[in-house]
Amino acid sequence: MEGKIRDNFIKILSGELKYTSSNLAFNMLISKLQKKIIAAPESVDSCLEEIEGFVVKYPLIAKVDFVNIAAL
Repeated sequence: MEGKIRDNFIKILSGELKYTSSNLAFNMLISKLQKKIIAAPESVDSCLEEIEGFVVKYPLIAKVDFVNIAAL
């Protein structure tokens, strides 16, 4: 995950940035990870790894959503 995208994902997961995907499953993952970070703020790296694992399974999300997230 590139620097700008990684930084913006951290902001999204911590609630500093708002992002809504057109993909329901990706929105559900983001919501789940936001709750995980609220409960355990030190879990940021594992949350980013979970996003990367999701994107490996569904590469179209990386193509569409990562471009949008980088533009935030």
